[in-house]
Amino acid sequence: MRIALFTPYSPEIGGGSAQLRSHLRDLTDLDVRWYYLAAKATAVRNEKWQRIGEPLSFQELISDLGARSGPLPGSRSRVREIVRRMEADLFWIVGHHEGISVAAELCEQGKPVHLTVHDDPFASWRRSERYRWFQPLLRRTFPGVLRGARSVDVTSWGMRNLYREKYGVGCFSVYLHVPSLPELRLSPETGKLTVGHIGTLYAVEPFRKFVAACRGVAAEQRLELKIVRVGSSAQIDRVATEDPRSFVSLGELAEPDAVRALAACDLCYAMYPEGETFAPFRQTSLPIKLSTYVQAQRPVFAHAPRDSTLARAVGGYSIGAVCEGNDIAALAKALSAIRSQSVSREAFELIRKELMGAGQVRQLGAALRGQNWRDFPEYDFPPTGA
Repeated sequence: MRIALFTPYSPEIGGGSAQLRSHLRDLTDLDVRWYYLAAKATAVRNEKWQRIGEPLSFQELISDLGARSGPLPGSRSRVREIVRRMEADLFWIVGHHEGISVAAELCEQGKPVHLTVHDDPFASWRRSERYRWFQPLLRRTFPGVLRGARSVDVTSWGMRNLYREKYGVGCFSVYLHVPSLPELRLSPETGKLTVGHIGTLYAVEPFRKFVAACRGVAAEQRLELKIVRVGSSAQIDRVATEDPRSFVSLGELAEPDAVRALAACDLCYAMYPEGETFAPFRQTSLPIKLSTYVQAQRPVFAHAPRDSTLARAVGGYSIGAVCEGNDIAALAKALSAIRSQSVSREAFELIRKELMGAGQVRQLGAALRGQNWRDFPEYDFPPTGA
């Protein structure tokens, strides 16, 4: 069976691509060709990857959704051309921006679709100054795509539960696959408070408050503050310029090297912003960096409201500490507590097995083959402190 995987971004870039690559490594019996939109072809040549054009402009995407939903004039021609260039028995579509229109066109043509949702589109558009005004177009298209797809996987248990309740869609959760925890013999440097972070931030100000709390704890305990950065982030750059001596940038690293770098830290930092605007996003998404932190096996500082998937994972599996607000004193108290906390390898192994294990990939494989995916074991966030 030929499968066309479509993403509106490069196979080399971002957490969504990393998640898909982790699944494809264990689905080698499937004939999957990855079609993608990007400004240029990937740096690494792969015969299974095929660039089929540039991403749609904002105007082109809105025009397509307008043509599909009725209230606005528009054109479907660009999306129809994308669909025409893909040949397969099953179309595996990532439902993000152009992917929603591509999936809608395929469903309309009666072609079988498996839909993957990494970020809830309403949560994403709600946070965008440009897209937020066009959510009515999304409401007329996205629910129909969910219901028209042959099968649907989503990125978190929170999104799975929401989609089942809100849309009546049978779906399952697939997060990044981590086959096993590495054996590590690394420990933090004495005399230092070392904080690790990989990737980007969702907001600058909460991180700035966290760094201020780190400075206070380090000064009180006569420690040198060291914030280790993996990857690039314009938001972190803004904070780092205020105290460059405390930041160490390692640049882009391969996953095994990133894991080793973070394993030498006292703790690893992840955040979701508070506030109503971010609520749907933090309740349905789940940062890919959590999978790297679990492999590093260092306590996770979840700077996030307790209704977030991040806080529910970190608190429920007891792999770190959760601090909801941006009060510097409260952040400092949580920092001091997490430094004295020891997280067992067994705790990291439990979340790896339930959230990142091989069962989810087997379930995805069953869905892609048109087999029964509904009888696989399911997990959900444990109660905090369980």
